[in-house]
Amino acid sequence: MMENKIIHADVLDGLKMIPDGIVSLVFYSSPYNAFAPGGLSGKKYGDHDDNMPWIDYIDWLKEVNIECQRVLRTGGRLAINIDAITNRQEDKDEEYIRPIVYYLCKMMKEIGMLFYTEVCWTKQNAVGKDTAWGSYLSCSTPVLRRNHEYILVWSKDQFTLPGDDELSDMTRDEFLLYTLSHWIIPPETRRLGGHPAAFPEELVKRMVKLFTYRGDLVVDPFCGTGTTPLVAHHYGRRWIGIDNDKKFCEYAKGRIKKEDVYSDIQKRSEVLAEAKEKKRKKNESVQKIV
Repeated sequence: MMENKIIHADVLDGLKMIPDGIVSLVFYSSPYNAFAPGGLSGKKYGDHDDNMPWIDYIDWLKEVNIECQRVLRTGGRLAINIDAITNRQEDKDEEYIRPIVYYLCKMMKEIGMLFYTEVCWTKQNAVGKDTAWGSYLSCSTPVLRRNHEYILVWSKDQFTLPGDDELSDMTRDEFLLYTLSHWIIPPETRRLGGHPAAFPEELVKRMVKLFTYRGDLVVDPFCGTGTTPLVAHHYGRRWIGIDNDKKFCEYAKGRIKKEDVYSDIQKRSEVLAEAKEKKRKKNESVQKIV
């Protein structure tokens, strides 16, 4: 069975190993180092230098998303964690930063995905505490220090994900928190296996519990050190991770092997019954006071 595996492969080769229409959630952050030279984006990813020209990057990302669409089942979700992109110096006269959200929305419409929602993920601390002295205290060319990213979510063919509602495992408090469009989650500060930009586990937890049922299949085609497969495994989902760096793949396998499956859950009907009983008791108390 093509599940519960870490696949060491190029992203397109890895996705092609997955059969059509079996995945409920694809969640990924595309490689930062594909965007521009300098800073984090100028670093190599393992042995791989992904510093592509912009148009090549967009074309490649479209190929990736077409494969993601193919593996999704009807109602399945494709969620992408992304931020605006630092531009190449030679293109600065066109766009100071690349508004990647625009390009992704245009791309997804072309391939037939349905836009579902977006989340603003605030990381609390700004990326970089300083600013260039040329723009310090000046309105000439101020540079915004980014402390947020986006999660954009699309659905395949329809907005409803078929499944057994009893296999939804959110608590009342989780549902109320996760359905806010603004999430405040600190970034992952551990250099897990030396990875430059790992997901925080809380971010994946919210995506997995909000958008999938227990037993569903979750895929991260850029899984790095395996945070998405790890969290999916912990909360009783099946999973597939793909990465082109062998060292990170081995690290991910080791993390997941140590992780237990969380079993202390309530059925959705039990959660609803408890909420109904609490409301009944509250109403009785109010009536007694009156």
